[in-house]
Order: sequence, then structure tokens, then C-alpha cells
Amino acid sequence: MKKQREEEIKHLNQLGEWIRLNREFDIIDLFSELHPADIADLIDNLGEQEKIRLFSLLEVEKASDVIPELSDASREQILEDISDKKLAEIIDEMDSDDAADVIAELPEDQARAVLDGIEPEESRDLKKLLKYEEDTAGGIMQSELVKVPYDSTINNALNAVVQASDEMEVYNVFVVDRDNTLVGAIPLQKLITSKRHSPAIDAIDKTIPSVQTNIDQEEVARMFEKYDLLSLPVVDVGNHLLGRITIDDIVDVMEEESSEDIYRIAGLHENDNVFNEPMESIKKRLPWLYLNLLTALASVLVIGFFENTIQIVIAIAAFMPVVAALGGNAGNQTLILIVRGLALGEVTFENAKKAFYKQIVVGIVNGLALGIVIGVIAYLWKGMPVLGVILGLAMIINVFVGTLIGTLVPLSLKWLNADPALGSNIFVTAFTDAFGYLSFLGLATIFLKLLI
Repeated sequence: MKKQREEEIKHLNQLGEWIRLNREFDIIDLFSELHPADIADLIDNLGEQEKIRLFSLLEVEKASDVIPELSDASREQILEDISDKKLAEIIDEMDSDDAADVIAELPEDQARAVLDGIEPEESRDLKKLLKYEEDTAGGIMQSELVKVPYDSTINNALNAVVQASDEMEVYNVFVVDRDNTLVGAIPLQKLITSKRHSPAIDAIDKTIPSVQTNIDQEEVARMFEKYDLLSLPVVDVGNHLLGRITIDDIVDVMEEESSEDIYRIAGLHENDNVFNEPMESIKKRLPWLYLNLLTALASVLVIGFFENTIQIVIAIAAFMPVVAALGGNAGNQTLILIVRGLALGEVTFENAKKAFYKQIVVGIVNGLALGIVIGVIAYLWKGMPVLGVILGLAMIINVFVGTLIGTLVPLSLKWLNADPALGSNIFVTAFTDAFGYLSFLGLATIFLKLLI
């Protein structure tokens, strides 16, 4: 990885020098030697005008491989500048799933012009793909695939693979009947090792499932993981073969879904990034910060209610953030585990009770362990045994409550058919802060009344 990064920096420095000297032929030669993903990385590190200029130097075939690898910000800048004619030529060379993604990003007028500028058959295929929701199996599938009739031989299937090998990566050959109904899939390895004149239908791997177009892409990713798939057929409700999803699509899905969960936990919009225009980022983030402000005011109200207690024992104020922070951390640890479990299908409503009880045990034990330690520290530091007892009990209560809330918030959101990650961190932090102060100051008030 270090060597790869050093190579990238070397190419970037070289590229900057050639841009300054207008040595376009040297740039073209460099691009001819690099993988499309490496070219995309180089372009992503350039200024807007340099990105547009260098992308224009790519041949159409190379450009069709580079554009899906670009960052969202770079692709948006290039698409705004490129002509409809040039973009149509690039789209014509792309895999249908990548082409549909690019067209979906275009303004309606430009998308229509590009679709009119490509081959009619490909245009029809893309229009069909664009009808599916982008986060479903239909939205990530590609229409290019290799299929043979159910009465074909292995030799027929091999010939079909050879004919298609220049246009696509082949992982499976799909067998269909006369109505294009999926019969099954033959893995490439099994195809190669079977006898040439044996029926193709006999080589079908019955463990390879199919998926309908409306299935969520997260569920599709779980199927790839569960069955160790490289390719998965996509069918309609009548089991007619429509397309396929390949492993490279699923890698993108997993990255997208993990990023989306992280963003949503923090209350960020999924399309937000460090290169967005400031005003755009402000519009996306400010509503969540307002919500955070409102929830934080709950802590202020709690503290204000116990103002007299704080005035009597000033030392209490120094330990208040400790109780709130530890409860929040315990809650967020549990929150991340539950959100991840829900995303991967490990946590369901059927086993949620078991997960809930286990996290409660964790919360109680962690609370006791932390409460004893912080209680002893408070006693040794301030020389007040009662402060150690109060702090220890408050820590036990708030760590337990934090774990409880970290479990209940995502499960409740899931039950309401909302994204379990949606702003969960804000709710957990707000609740543990407020309850931490309430438990600590409430116990302090009770003990002070007993002692005075």
C-alpha cells in the first residue's frame, strides 16, 4: 500500500509538471499505461479545470472505464462540461448498470439527449434500468449477460462465452426456456470441466439463487456473502431473466451502505462530503445541529433544577461531565453493534429480545466496574466518602441506561420502518447526558437531605 501511494504521488507530481508545460502527448502516454481506477485517483486530486482538461484527453473506451471510478464531485464537474455527443459515445461503451447510474445524475434534458444519441437497443435497455429504484436489485443490475436455451450443450454454452468475452466479464452462463424463464445458472468453472457434448442443463448449479428486482440492495449483498457468489441472476415476478448483478457491484454497495450508516448515525446527509459547496453542506447539517441543540437544552434544564445542590457541594460540578460522557460512550458502543447487526441481518425482531437481554447484562457489569473505580477516585481525590458513593451509583445507573437506550433506539426506528442509523447518535447522546445529570444530581440531593 505504501509503495502504491508513493507511485501515485510520483505520477501526480509528473502530471502537474506536464500540465504546466502543456505536454499532452506525455499525459496520454501515461494514461495508456495506467488502470482506470488509478487515472480516476489522479484526476480526483486536480483542480476543476485540470480535471476537465485531462478527462478530455482520454479515448472514449478508456473514458468509459474511468468515469464510474471518479469521486461524485469530480464526475459532477466533468458531466457539467462535457458535450452531449461525447457523453453519448462514452455511455455507448459502458456497462449498462454504470451507464444508467451516470444518466440518472444528469438533468432531464441532457439525459434525454444522451439516450437519443446512443444505439436504439441500448437506449431501450437503459430506459428499463432507469425505472428501478437505485437501491434495489433492479437498480444495480446490468442487462449484459450470457444465456443459452435449456436444450443447449456444454459446447454451445462455451461458444456463447467466447463470443461475449470481449464485451463483459463472465462468471455464470444462465439457462432459460423458450419464454426466457430462468432455469438455472452454470458457474464458469463447472462449464469448463464438463464434457463438451453433454446437456448444459445437467451442469446447472442448483445452489445459486435468483433475486427479484424489488429486493433491497443490502439484502442482495447478504446473499452474495452467504452463498459466496460472483454473479446473481435478477428476475421478475414471473421468473423471467432480466439481468445480473456481479461481485464488483456488491463491493460498491457495501461501501455505499457502510458510509450511509456512518453518515446517518452522525446526522449527516448521505451526499455530503468535504468538497461540497459550504452553503450546500450548511443546509444539510444545520437541521440536525438544531435538533442537537434542542436535545442539549434538556441537560441544561436538569442542571438548572439542581442548582441549589451544586452550590452546596461545588465538587459535584467537576464530576458531572464524567457521568454523562461514560453513559454516552456506553450507549454509542451498543448503538453501533445493534445498527451493524440490523444492517447485516444478524439482529432481527425474532432474536431482538435475546440481544436486548445480553446488552443489559453488559451494561450492568460495565456500570458496576466503572462505578467502583470512579467512586474510589472521587473519595481519594476530594476526601468525601459520600461523594464517592453518589458518583459510583450514578455511574452504574447511567452506563446501564446508556446501554439500554443504545439498544432500544435503533430497534424502535426499525420497528417504525425508519433507518435504524438515522440520527441515533444524537438521540442516545442527548438522553444519556440528561439522565446522567439527573441521576448524579438527584442522588446528591437525596444524600444531602439525609445528611443535613
